[in-house]
Amino acid sequence: MSSLRKILSSRANGANSLGPATTEGRSRSSTNAIRHGLLADCIVLRNESRQSFEDLLAQHIERLAPGDGVEFGMIEEMAAAYWRMRRAWAIEARLFDDSVDKLDSPDELARITQAFSDLAASPQLALLHRYETRLHLCYQRGLHNLLLLRTAYQTNPVPISDTSVPSVSPG
Repeated sequence: MSSLRKILSSRANGANSLGPATTEGRSRSSTNAIRHGLLADCIVLRNESRQSFEDLLAQHIERLAPGDGVEFGMIEEMAAAYWRMRRAWAIEARLFDDSVDKLDSPDELARITQAFSDLAASPQLALLHRYETRLHLCYQRGLHNLLLLRTAYQTNPVPISDTSVPSVSPG
């Protein structure tokens, strides 16, 4: 186990690092963790753009700048949830389009209203909305946990084990 002095020294040295200095260097380093493409293989369907997903993940990484593997994992989960949520939106749009196309009425609003009523009566829309809600909560929980982790790290940068707390003897 590292000594407290060594931990503090490493943190001080790490704080001096400003990362890549050039735009090209920042761009290259922002995609360091996604070169293997494993996450894209698990999340992206065959008819979806793998590059678009990798761009989305790179934007999250650039914006949220993970400090370690734990933070990176949270950001990956957020990007995966967001990708799936976008897919749910596309499915919802297709459901509505297909339902509207089946109706014969010159009044466009009446067709949309009837399509909504028809979809609301079927289990498809409710299931899709539950799925969307779950994905939205996954994204929000990931962001909340990431921010919570960073706040906890800033307020208590050196973890203290239970054994290092001095015991107080009674009276």
